[in-house]
Amino acid sequence: MTDQEDTRFRLISAATEVFAEFGFHAATTREISRRANVNLAAIHYHFGDKARLYQEIFRQPFLDENNEFAQIDEQALPLEEVLNCFYRWACPPSDDENAMLQMTRRLHAREEADPSGILGDVLTHAFRQNHDKLRRVLCREMGLSEPDIDIDRLAFSIVGMASVYFHGRCVVEEISPELLHGEHIKSATVDRLSLYAIALIECERKRRLSV
Repeated sequence: MTDQEDTRFRLISAATEVFAEFGFHAATTREISRRANVNLAAIHYHFGDKARLYQEIFRQPFLDENNEFAQIDEQALPLEEVLNCFYRWACPPSDDENAMLQMTRRLHAREEADPSGILGDVLTHAFRQNHDKLRRVLCREMGLSEPDIDIDRLAFSIVGMASVYFHGRCVVEEISPELLHGEHIKSATVDRLSLYAIALIECERKRRLSV
């Protein structure tokens, strides 16, 4: 990792903590740079301003280097491998593995409860690449040249099964904490979600044949 890459990483990590603690408007670039142990000007150099730094935090999981699913050739892989890859990316590690995950979830919860007004369509643009790739896989499985409304419905259902482990994690933690902690829990979750998604896809295939 170069010095610039290290500085950028420390800024994103520190900013995630500060934004999660104080929210976008109350957070200061001075506090972010202090926790990152960098010059205040580094934020301007790497991100432009506080708003763009905030947007970058939400974009991070979708960047190719953090997004295994974005890197695959989905047309060359069997369905189960594609789904396994998607859920490995979509299901974050447990808190036992990654302490920063707690801050990230706290930041997302804060943004949902008290929108900053800064994100705009950042998340939509960031997610679209994965959504389009998933739609192409589903079109392949259904023998379609173009997606229709039921392909989108199916794609969002497949995504939704994973999102509860992030956005609804506090509920899962309260009701069934054994689903979140343990050495092999992520691989088991990925395996089950892939099987459930295959069942959904097969159900939609049969529905189309019966119409």
